[in-house]
Amino acid sequence: MRPSKVGTLTQFLDGWGLPPPAPQSLLHIAMEDALQRLRPARFAKVLEFRGLHGELVKLMEEVSEPAACGPELAGLFAEVESRLNQQGFALRTPRLQAAAEKLRSGEAAGPELTIFDGFFSLAPAEVAFLGALAQRSSVIVTLPAPHAGLAEAGFVNERLEGARRQPKRVLFAAATPEREVEEIARRILEQAESGRRFREMGVVLRSREPYAPLMETTLARFGIPARGYFLDPLGSHAAVAYLLGVVRALLAGWDHEALNALLRIPVSGVGATPEGDRFDFALRELLPGRGLPVAGLRNPPAVLEELQRLGNWRREKLEPSEWAGRLKALGSLVIRPSAAVELPGREQLDGWRSTAAAVAKFGEIADQVAAFAGGGRVALESLWKKIETALAVEAMPAEDRRRDVVHIMDVYEARQWELAVVFVCGLTERVFPRYHGENAVLGDAARKRLGLLTSVDLQTEERLLFDIAATRATGQVVLSYPRFDERGEETLASFLLNGEPAEEAELRVRPKPKREIAPAALGPVKISPNKHLRLSATSIEDFLQCPFKYFARKTLKLRERPPAPRDRLSVLVQGSILHRALAEVWRAPLLGVGVLDQVFERECAQLRVPRTYRTEAVRLELLRHFESFLDDRQVELGWDWRVEEQFEFELKEGLTIRGRIDRLEANRDRKALVIDYKYSTQVKGRVEETESGGLVQGGLYLIAAEKAFGLEPVGMLYCGLKGKVAWEGWHAPVAGLNVGEACHGGRIRELMETAEKKATETRQGILDGRVEAQPADEKKCAWCDYRDICRIETLGAENVRGAGG
Repeated sequence: MRPSKVGTLTQFLDGWGLPPPAPQSLLHIAMEDALQRLRPARFAKVLEFRGLHGELVKLMEEVSEPAACGPELAGLFAEVESRLNQQGFALRTPRLQAAAEKLRSGEAAGPELTIFDGFFSLAPAEVAFLGALAQRSSVIVTLPAPHAGLAEAGFVNERLEGARRQPKRVLFAAATPEREVEEIARRILEQAESGRRFREMGVVLRSREPYAPLMETTLARFGIPARGYFLDPLGSHAAVAYLLGVVRALLAGWDHEALNALLRIPVSGVGATPEGDRFDFALRELLPGRGLPVAGLRNPPAVLEELQRLGNWRREKLEPSEWAGRLKALGSLVIRPSAAVELPGREQLDGWRSTAAAVAKFGEIADQVAAFAGGGRVALESLWKKIETALAVEAMPAEDRRRDVVHIMDVYEARQWELAVVFVCGLTERVFPRYHGENAVLGDAARKRLGLLTSVDLQTEERLLFDIAATRATGQVVLSYPRFDERGEETLASFLLNGEPAEEAELRVRPKPKREIAPAALGPVKISPNKHLRLSATSIEDFLQCPFKYFARKTLKLRERPPAPRDRLSVLVQGSILHRALAEVWRAPLLGVGVLDQVFERECAQLRVPRTYRTEAVRLELLRHFESFLDDRQVELGWDWRVEEQFEFELKEGLTIRGRIDRLEANRDRKALVIDYKYSTQVKGRVEETESGGLVQGGLYLIAAEKAFGLEPVGMLYCGLKGKVAWEGWHAPVAGLNVGEACHGGRIRELMETAEKKATETRQGILDGRVEAQPADEKKCAWCDYRDICRIETLGAENVRGAGG
């Protein structure tokens, strides 16, 4: 049969001289407008919900007699139909009724033979049309069960027994959905290696969600060409999503956070580029804010100038057709002239085609909505709401001409397919089969009275859908399900499997590299052996923990992405606020706890922290800890204090140590006690790590007291400020000092010598060019800023393989 002879029922009716069918986009817009005008009492709280609009549109297209739905729905449907008729469109049911009337009157006859396939059920208007058509020509209808309405119209029921295909059946269970899909990828590659073409295999899903995105990305990871047979909303295409974001940001007054997220999309021409990364860092530091141009932003990307020129749109009122023209012109933001690319790859060509098609469809929708809106000057915002509705429901035509691909489809699409090998995944309760409740708009009793499907009918249909999915293969059908869901909770295998035993898929699968690449040897970074280094205790501790961490932070000077305003009150910032407040209260003790509020307000203003519930909660917590410290009397020696004391001294030739001591106490005999504040509850762990040689701050600060301030160090204490005030550390016997570990003077000297040795070794390691990812404590990798680039997991696996010979 020629492909031109195969089409949908809607296409079949197009040649009958009937009004064109109403596009889904205009149906939803008309329903949305009708709800706003009529405001039915039963829908008052959910008028703005697109889910409600979709359910009402679906019901409106199903019913043959709107009056039987009740006065509220009948009035609503009449309002929508009247508006569509004024625009020259017709609904599905009236089109079927008009076609049936033409058949009865002899105005139309239809083809000699018409076959209706792929229907699971028939609406009353469809039954009436088929009955009228059967009076004029031969009609064959395939259905999963006998239909009483067709029998009454004179159709003869012929039951087809048995299945034409008897594939080999395999069932396996995997630990998780991710593992399940990886196992499917492995089996596809296994089939391909045995000579099976990709186009002879397919994956059948109950519906797109939740498996299709996971399946598509996993097959791509394994290098398996695949095509999905799903209709995506036009608004989900990257180019259209960008244009949507541009107009939304414009109407919102160019909020900088939304603008930044928008320009990180690669189709903007800024995202995924070095310039885009710099812009992202710079703008995030200026958040929150709104408006263009962005005050304080250096070297803004050129696209901001283009967007700034749209600023007047918010205040203008134009004819809908004029707005449509302007919106279509926005396509230049994503389709830009560029230098010729020599021999572009298939992926690049497909991307260009897809973007061009999406932008063209965006323009069509703008024109269509503008024509539907009628005349009269309007603000962009009122028209844009309708365009957004249209973009959310209008399908994006997918053009994929590849032939040798694995086919991914839902079970409705699968009914017309026949493949050698078929995989049916996600066979757990509530995924396949689904469970259907009563329709929220029209209950089962009313639906049954109108001849529409009820929740019982839909539930019965789930068995049929499974039988369809399991019989699409001619050679082998592979069924599968995960034992645990994405939350780690145990699943229940689908009852459709009837307790069939499943083989366990436990082998972990990873994609094979496309090509072997010898690991690059990390050669030393050449540094002059005579270079003089100025290091802080933190830098030395970074190197001791992992040379790569020091290399990334100090040599490459890599920075973390600046936090969003709501995340700026980090633990580090909170600790800094407490440190400054403690220093200032020492200088102005009469101010007491008021100092903390002053420092907190100053810091929040500088960091542009928004005033939120969390901000106030953090302030109150800091205040509580600050008061606890001021009330603490465990360390009161009566010695002279210095706070926030900067120091710098030469430890060895070629090595200078710099830093700042939070609190330095000294008596008349020039004996000194060094105190360092930590906004933490784990100060005891810091003491233990210092004694093991992993930390050097304590020892270096003791040396600083001696070399930089000319004092005799007799103790080093850490003070934990978070929660209950805690004191840990070491000190020689001092009258009135009863915290920390009292030890002899030799122990203090030993801490200093160990720190000096570690600092010297660190200098030598830096000068030797050590940059390897070799953490001393792998547990700390979990919160390292550079964990995503050091490849410590890969290196660990290489070491294991190397050890295994």
